[in-house]
Amino acid sequence: MNKNKQPTIIDVASEAGVSIATVSNVINRRKVPMAPETIRKVEEAVARLGYRRNVMATNLSRRRSYELGLIIPHFGGYYGRFAEQLEQKVHQYGYHLSVFSAAGMDPEIEQRHLEHLLQRRVDGLVSHGLAMSMHSTQQLVGEGTPLVIFNGWGWPSDIVKLAVNLDFAKASSEAVRHFLDKGCRSVIYAGRRMGMGANEQRIQGFLGGLGEREDEVVHALLDAGELGVAGILDEALRLSGDRRPIGIYTFNDAMALEILAVCHERGIRVPEDVQLIGMDNELYSKASFPSITSFEMPVDLQTSLVAAFLMRDIGEELDETNSQLLDAYLPHVAGHELLIDLEMIVRKSTGQ
Repeated sequence: MNKNKQPTIIDVASEAGVSIATVSNVINRRKVPMAPETIRKVEEAVARLGYRRNVMATNLSRRRSYELGLIIPHFGGYYGRFAEQLEQKVHQYGYHLSVFSAAGMDPEIEQRHLEHLLQRRVDGLVSHGLAMSMHSTQQLVGEGTPLVIFNGWGWPSDIVKLAVNLDFAKASSEAVRHFLDKGCRSVIYAGRRMGMGANEQRIQGFLGGLGEREDEVVHALLDAGELGVAGILDEALRLSGDRRPIGIYTFNDAMALEILAVCHERGIRVPEDVQLIGMDNELYSKASFPSITSFEMPVDLQTSLVAAFLMRDIGEELDETNSQLLDAYLPHVAGHELLIDLEMIVRKSTGQ
């Protein structure tokens, strides 16, 4: 072969001693039964010849770009884990995932993301409910781009066919009941209004968890943006009077850890005087002293469902595992929302 000539798929087939169709099946990761030895021979021939497929031409012929977009509020904690696991799951179908940060919903950056997604002709989009405005999302949907929202509430059905949400309301109710079972006579929710839908879901569950005991238990909804972390503890102590222990349920583990640090600084005992429950089950919730009761975020299950629903909407054939997963969860879709349970991890901050 001429060294100045780019190797073709025909050259690869000849080098590997297989058909052109077999080479195509291997490099495009098609779910066709093939012997491991055949796959190895093709991959080695590709490496020896330095073959690179013409992605643009391939995509045009298929009318697909094999590009997906993911927009998340930021790259930390749960969102970073979500992006990493979703990338792995869509890669199994031969798709590339471009990940964007909402950057505080900066309109200029959001417009840049939108233009980039439209130019790349993404085959599908996944967005956190707070990461993109409804107007921008509607532009993409209007272009025919399949969309799956995660942790988004209140989106109209003409924009979103499905929202795969964690059931923060149910988890919050469980947190309150856990406090009451542990003897708390005062329960506080320490929230973040900037969390919007997720914060509202927590408030809904918190109030629901009080149930018939709402009148006999001192309770309050406090916001860290207004009071600060130390201010939340001050207000919780003031409202509770001599009622001990006080149960404080926080928007996330980071806030629970900050309150725990203030308690240590002031000599307030945890869990004897104050009990804490966080959210996210970050590593430091286990490593802190005392360790913090929290809720595990089922990222693997959530990303598996998001990927499976998106692949189905794009028109990909699902494997048996993902087909069974959708069959198991489809009956639980209410309207255009699917709720996933969270597991409480009980630790010493609630007197384990």
